[in-house]
Amino acid sequence: MSEQLKDFGARAETLVEIPDFAELDQRGKALRIRRRVSVAATLAAVLAVAGLSVAQTHRTNADDGPVTPPADARAYPNATMKTLEAGRYWLAPSVPPGHSLAEYAAHPVVEFSLPKGWNAWVGPNRFDGHAPGRTNNQALGHMSWYVGALALQVTAVNTHGCDSPDVGKVTTPTTLVDALTRTFGFRQLRPPHQVRKFGYPATRMRVRVTKAVEGCGNNAAVFDSAGSGPIQYAGVGWIADIWVVDIDGHPIYVQKIWTRNAPPTARAELASVIDSIRFSYPR
Repeated sequence: MSEQLKDFGARAETLVEIPDFAELDQRGKALRIRRRVSVAATLAAVLAVAGLSVAQTHRTNADDGPVTPPADARAYPNATMKTLEAGRYWLAPSVPPGHSLAEYAAHPVVEFSLPKGWNAWVGPNRFDGHAPGRTNNQALGHMSWYVGALALQVTAVNTHGCDSPDVGKVTTPTTLVDALTRTFGFRQLRPPHQVRKFGYPATRMRVRVTKAVEGCGNNAAVFDSAGSGPIQYAGVGWIADIWVVDIDGHPIYVQKIWTRNAPPTARAELASVIDSIRFSYPR
């Protein structure tokens, strides 16, 4: 597992702000691991042990009034690799870096609550390896288990091998599901099937990351995403439950991923995060 984690993380640097080169040298192995610690690379998402309900009202660009984020949730800080306070958060998976929420007012945002102690990455995650004086980056380099969630607007999927994602313009739930059934490095454990999740129609599947990704080196992006860019593969053998959620025609990719040795308490927290996800539109 430790060798796989080293290889798995080789491309995380671009997803996290690095303060200076001196600190980069000190972080060493952790910085090499950080980028690939999602499978695709990959949720943003979310929340609390108490089920929270959010109004799901469609908003169009023609609606009047200012565009504001949810008033009762904090903006998710993305890949800052900091321990988060428990509570509710929101993120906008369809908004590219440098763009405003107002430009994407007709696109849904993800709202969620996190238990205490989760880490801020592209999506919230939790892992071991912590010790007095270690940062979250450094702990990542010592981890032996991992759980995490993602909520993304996927724009391309890698279906052919060790290279950049090749299926461009994935714009509908149907085209995204089709691409996911052909994703390089994924073995289907449960085929796609229709469910209702998060209050919307969805397609669910379960996959395992295969050994095919081991030879990819630095060319192992599984997705491109609107808000977070390329997302890298997780470790060989990691398991992911995937939902493609049809939010009024917008395909949102939600992922729950874990290592098979993750403790039951961490798996239970991960389940509570996924179950607490709600979608809404900017007010």
